[in-house]
Formats: sequence, structure tokens, C-alpha cells
Amino acid sequence: MSIRTISSVKLILVAGTLLSGCTTTRQIVVDHPSTQASQFQPLQGFQSIDGDDYYVRLISEFDFKGDNVLKSGCTNMAPSYEKGDLSAALIYSVRNEALKFSREATGFLYQATTGKCNFTFDAKKLYLTPWIRLDSGRETMVDYNFYTNANSDVDVSSLVGDVNAAGNLLALTGVGMGVAIMGQVAGQWVKSNQQAEVTTPASHQSAKHSSESHSLPAATTYAGKTGTLNQTTFKVFDVAEGGFHLFGSDTKQLGELKIYPEILPSLLLKTTADGIPDARDLSFEEIGYSPIKSAAGEINLQQLIEQSKHPAKPNLKPDWNNYQDVEGNCRKLKLVMKDLGFNKFDRNAVIYYFLAKNGDWNNYNITRQKTQSEEMRPKVIESYRSKNFANCLAPDDYGVMKSMGLPVNTQSDWDQVGEASHKKEQLFTPLKSIERQLVAVLNNPNKAEMERQLFPLLSTEKNGDGSVLLQNHLGNFGLELLLNPPVAPAPMDASIAQVAPVVAAAPASAAIPGEGVIVSARQLAQVFSGLLINELSCARPVPDSLGKSAGLLLFTTKEGSPRVKGGAMEFEFSGGKITRIAFQLSTYRDFEQDLLDRPEIGGCRIDPSFLAKLH
Repeated sequence: MSIRTISSVKLILVAGTLLSGCTTTRQIVVDHPSTQASQFQPLQGFQSIDGDDYYVRLISEFDFKGDNVLKSGCTNMAPSYEKGDLSAALIYSVRNEALKFSREATGFLYQATTGKCNFTFDAKKLYLTPWIRLDSGRETMVDYNFYTNANSDVDVSSLVGDVNAAGNLLALTGVGMGVAIMGQVAGQWVKSNQQAEVTTPASHQSAKHSSESHSLPAATTYAGKTGTLNQTTFKVFDVAEGGFHLFGSDTKQLGELKIYPEILPSLLLKTTADGIPDARDLSFEEIGYSPIKSAAGEINLQQLIEQSKHPAKPNLKPDWNNYQDVEGNCRKLKLVMKDLGFNKFDRNAVIYYFLAKNGDWNNYNITRQKTQSEEMRPKVIESYRSKNFANCLAPDDYGVMKSMGLPVNTQSDWDQVGEASHKKEQLFTPLKSIERQLVAVLNNPNKAEMERQLFPLLSTEKNGDGSVLLQNHLGNFGLELLLNPPVAPAPMDASIAQVAPVVAAAPASAAIPGEGVIVSARQLAQVFSGLLINELSCARPVPDSLGKSAGLLLFTTKEGSPRVKGGAMEFEFSGGKITRIAFQLSTYRDFEQDLLDRPEIGGCRIDPSFLAKLH
């Protein structure tokens, strides 16, 4: 609202009463308006004030001062009011060209007629504008006009009546606690529902009367981190005698007429203590039922959207399983909500709950904890991230949703998810490499080839390559015999030198100690071949392996195996080599419970039916 001063008069006198034939006059005196500025700051979590942050509306209010001046005047000056009619009024002209919005409203009206104390003074609180988004609201202009007449030169009372009739249609009102909105589409909607515009009759223009016309300063301004709200105040005086001598002894202040802006961050949502709208614990149906009252009656938000004449009117019931369909209608909903005048908080709250019925939206906003607990593979995570509704939502929209307490993933959230997934995948990569090589060995029916495959895969610090620490916690199933099977004595040939084995084998009759025994690749191949392994599961990290690189896979056995049904095989590795292998029960380190708690980890999912075969 820019100021355009037409008169440079410092003090504007509006003749409220001028009685013919009397030496005493009564007048309503209005001082030149003064402006008082107050500051407002960006909302918490935002770096600057955006015109999309707030709504603003203008309010006119009269604040009475002192004793009832008008009533006391009846007693003191009764003889002066025996004849003659008068009326005086201050009328606002409010307009916003961008929104095609205009109206007139009465700041106050004073009327007096012949007879003792036959007067009225009407100065009700008025909402000069509906709630308008700040970026549009700062374009609102307000002019004010003073009208006065003596002995019915101008029918000010009739003029005020016309103004009040036209001013009763105030855009869309009644959202929540009597609030209202105004946008480009809403402005057109209101205009189509208004009655014919009221114009001041020609007689009002040509009659003899006193009037002044001025423009008020801008009610709101903002730039960067600072915003200003300007309150304009008119001091209104009652002069009981002395004509136009304002500072006479009988001049009393009647009150102050104020016009001031009010700002609000949301029309549809409650706000937290720090002023940020809270969009949690709602649904699309709940937020869609928000009531909006208009000249045509009450309508809810969802009906307003559905009845909009906007060319991009959305389908609020798209195919929820079709990503493109949902994304396209999301964009349409965003455009309509913006043109209806909703700010970024209300707009994004509605969009969030609209999208909440779509699986891709829920996948995109999956929590970091869930991606870790369910051990999602990077490819799955990337597929979720790729459907980011970019044709509807900008990164800032996700930031707004997050500020309102809604569980969404911003770009930084996804970067953290990706980084955590990548780090975890790096931990699983060596495990998967060892698993592939070990499974290839176990599936090889040729014992000699099995030995050749095992040799480069095994290593111990004590005996070097081709050796491994073997442990048995599976029970007595004849592991010692598998290590050293009985061999039929071969005929002695003195020409063939006997070569001692590189690794000393455990005596056939000696049980393997709890700490295990180091065996060769050949001996381990004998064990694997003699177990008659049937099925193998994928390998999972050993639960609570205390920082060691260790995996565990399950195996079943064929008929005739020394180990009935099967068991679990734990393998510890370092530097791409297996250093320890231990036969375990499937309940080792609560492995079975870990399968229930985390069905998939590191890309490995073991079906419960596989586990049942071991019992």
C-alpha cells in the first residue's frame, strides 16, 4: 500500500455539526494519520522472509478514549442541538489490482438530527481484506475519504449504507477461526458471486459538501531477514464550541481510528509455540473438510478444489498404483492451491496427505532406520530414490514439509541413506566374495578339484597358505574320521621315497580339541566330500561377531551322511583368505532368532522352511 497524499493539510477538520442560527457548533476533528512500524522476523528454521511464508489481512478498529464525550455533550450543550441535521463518515477504498479485488468500507459514521441527543456514532471493527498471501497482499492499496454535510447537503448516511451493502462480500471467509483466503482464482470466484458493483450516485458528486481524499502507506514490507508491519492511526477529536479552533478549552479526544495488518503462517493448520505450522497427525480427508464460507454459502476445501475452473484442475482420485498419474495430478493440485492463494505451508500439507496414498511416495520417504534394519540393497534404495516426484515438488517443498514435522526425505537425508548403504555394502562385499568361492568348492563333486580350489582360499598365520583352523561345535558326527579316513596299506616299493605331509594330521583316534586344529586343503576337501552336502543357503554375517569378519551359512546333507540333516558352517576371513571354519548348530549365537528379527541382511534371505529341515 503506497501513500499518495493529495492534500498537505496537517490537520483535517471534518465538520460533524454546524447548526444554523446558533453560536455554538459541534465538530468531529480528525488529525493527519501517523504511522507506527513494528518488525517481524523469518520463521524459525528459515533464513529470510518469503512472500510465500505468511498471510496478511488489514483490520480497522476504533479505540475509544476517556469518558463518553458524546453523551456528556448532550447534557452540556443540549440547547445547541434543537434543529439541523448532520452526518460525517470516513470511508476506506481498498483494492488489489493483481487479484482483481476491490471494496469499500466505513471506518466510522457520525449522525445527528434535530432534537436533544439524537445522534449515533458507529465505529465497528472491520476486516478490510480477507487473508491474502503476503507476496500478493503487499500490493494492496488503501485510500481513505472524509465526507461531511450540514443540513443534508450530502446524504452521507445513504452513501455509507451503500458502501456497507457492497462490502459484505469478503472473498472466502470462515476457514478455521473466521479466517479467509484470497488468490487469483479465488478473486474471480468471488467476483462472479458478488452483486452488481455499487457506485456513488451522481448527486453525491455534485452536491455541496466537504471531503478529503488520501492514500495510506504500505501496510507490509519485507526484504531479506527483516519485515515491517505499519499501523496507521487517526486521532479523532470532539470540539464542543469555538468552531474551528481545535485547541480550544472544550476540545476532547474521542478516540483513535487504527488500521493495521495482521499476519499468520497458516490457515489450515495449528501452529507450534515457535510459530511453525504443525501438519502432523492428519489425513487428506480431514484437511479436505476444512470449512470455507463464502457469499454463496459454506464449502469445504476439497469441494473448492473440485469445483475450481482452473485449467489444471486435478483428479483427487488418480490411479494410486500409477506413478506418472499420481505425479501429474500432484503438480495440478500444487498449481491450483497456489492460484487459490494458499501459502507454501498449507499447500504442501495438502499435497503431502494427497500423496500419502501412493506406495512410491511412501517408499521415497522411507526412514533411514528402516533401510538399515531391513538391510536393503543399494539397487532397491536407488529405485526408491529415483521416484522423487520431481515434476511436482522442488527440494524446497520437502524442506517445508519437514519443518512442519512431516516424515519426508530431503536431498541431504537421501545422501546420508546412500552413504550408509554404500558403507554397509562395502562391509558385505568381502563376505560375498568369500561366499561365492566357498559355495563353488562345496558344490564340486570332484575331491581333487575341490582341494585345488581350496588351497588359494585358505591361510593361517602359523602354517601359511593352504591351511585353516578347523573347529567342531556340531557334536560327534565322525569329523575325525573324515579328516583321516582309513586307507588300505599299499605294497611297499623301496624305490619310492616317502614324503611327509606338509601339515601334521590329527590322529584318527584323537578328538578335535575345543580350540580346533589346523588342517590342510586336502584334509578339508576330504571333510566336505565325506559330509555329502545336499543344499546350501546364502551366507549371512555372524550375529555379534565382535568386529571380526565372519559369515555363516546353513547346509543340509544327503542320505548316508555322517551328519544327519545338516547344520551351520561358520567361516572367518581376513585379507580375502579363510582363516577359520567351524561347524555349528543353527542356534549358534542366536542365529535363528536373528533370522526372524532380520529376514534379509546383506542381500541374503533364508526361508524358514530351510531352517526347519535342520530340526
